[in-house]
Amino acid sequence: MASNAAASLKPTWRDPRWLPLAVTTIGSFMSILDSTIVNIALPSMLRDFKADVGNGQLVLTSYILALAIVIPLTGYLGERIGMKRLYVITLVLFTAGSVLCGFAWDLPSLIAFRVIQGLGGGMLQPLGMAIVFSMITPLERGYFMGMLGLPVLLAPLLGPTVGGYLVQYASWRWIFLINLPIGLINFGLAAWLLKETERKVGLRLDTKGFVLGAIAFPSLLLSLSRGAESGWGSPLVVGLLIVGVVAAVTFVRVELGQSDPMLQLRLFKAPMFRLGVAIQGVTQFSLFGLQYLLPLFLQTAHGWGASKTGLVLLPQGIVSFITLNLAGRNYNRFGPRPLVMTGLTALTLTTIFCTRLTADTGVVPIIALIILRGMALGLCGQTIQVVAFNTVPEGQMPRATSLMNMFIRVNSSFVTAILTSVLVMSLVLHGAPEGSSIAGGTAPLPFMLRAFREAFWLQTIITGSGVIMAYFLRDDVLLNWRRERANDATRETARGASLEAVGAEE
Repeated sequence: MASNAAASLKPTWRDPRWLPLAVTTIGSFMSILDSTIVNIALPSMLRDFKADVGNGQLVLTSYILALAIVIPLTGYLGERIGMKRLYVITLVLFTAGSVLCGFAWDLPSLIAFRVIQGLGGGMLQPLGMAIVFSMITPLERGYFMGMLGLPVLLAPLLGPTVGGYLVQYASWRWIFLINLPIGLINFGLAAWLLKETERKVGLRLDTKGFVLGAIAFPSLLLSLSRGAESGWGSPLVVGLLIVGVVAAVTFVRVELGQSDPMLQLRLFKAPMFRLGVAIQGVTQFSLFGLQYLLPLFLQTAHGWGASKTGLVLLPQGIVSFITLNLAGRNYNRFGPRPLVMTGLTALTLTTIFCTRLTADTGVVPIIALIILRGMALGLCGQTIQVVAFNTVPEGQMPRATSLMNMFIRVNSSFVTAILTSVLVMSLVLHGAPEGSSIAGGTAPLPFMLRAFREAFWLQTIITGSGVIMAYFLRDDVLLNWRRERANDATRETARGASLEAVGAEE
């Protein structure tokens, strides 16, 4: 790591690496956006195809399941055929799948094309991260993390807004067709600006790991997504959960015994990687949880439309991006601990404020809440990832980004499932009328407000635990660099004093 200390720590806007970074950012943005934009268009699709909600859910789950299968493969394929080549292939696959979705003639064809889209989209984000981290040194990652965090912060917020406008004023088909011009531009830029990475010849696929992962991750994601809707006692949900857990445990045992595993689980041996992933999970619980709960609250308790809700939530992403860049510029100065602790403390306080929301809360307090949360997320979101990835040995980055992205996908489904279950259980435990539904807007307002309040309190407790964990956070690369600078300064001072002594004797 000593060579990293000599690297340029403050890249300027003229740094040529910003261009390939922008290329990978566009790809990640498209992939994450498509995970959320379809939700709001689903009712229109079902009307056009005269399909029921049960079958329509396959439009959403087919994409998620395709992601779950290919994300673990990203590291292996990137090393095997080259990350640039794989990025271009997956971009073409994602764009082609999007166009096919836009021209789907019935529900089965749409589901099939969503699988194609997911097979490409699942690799775009981990590949983009791996490409970027191979271009920048650990001590530079803070300065570049604003661009790295842009897709995660903005795409989930823009999805409902963009999707709502396209469905309302054009057609649901445009939520897919809009990817064509963006994908073509991104393809041209990727072919021009990205540099190919070294290929590892003779690399073998971890077949056992792939098969077990292809069983475990889709089963877990599907059981989590269906559990809150169908009930955790449903035979299908219980069966999927058992299969998923058994396959996941077996997967872990197999991977730890492999010399070249598909997912490098040995990275968890590093204390700061382990702690970083844990705090990332807490931050996600706050981020994804409120992105799920708050729009639902505003549309049910307040009666707002999807477009208005999306516009009110949009400042969070904008403010997060600004704060994220400020945090990145000061990362090497302050280190990760104060940034993450401040961000998580602010997230905890704003989540407490959410427990006080009522049907009469005005727009101004809600926007103020959104802005404060945006500032908090900007401080801690990507900062945690920088700490975790700075523990990854050279050459392991493609496997590390695959592991982190798989964790994020599973955790986001877990967050949604837990909070949905809290809302449903609250209605039952507090005696809401039979058939009451928050999502359907049929629950009486007092029961609805109580259910949201309990979900927000759960978020508060979990987010608060992250503040305690963040106290132990440190970046060893940054600490070693500071130590080297201090030693250099001491040696320089000693050398100067020695020269002065020699001069005095003469």
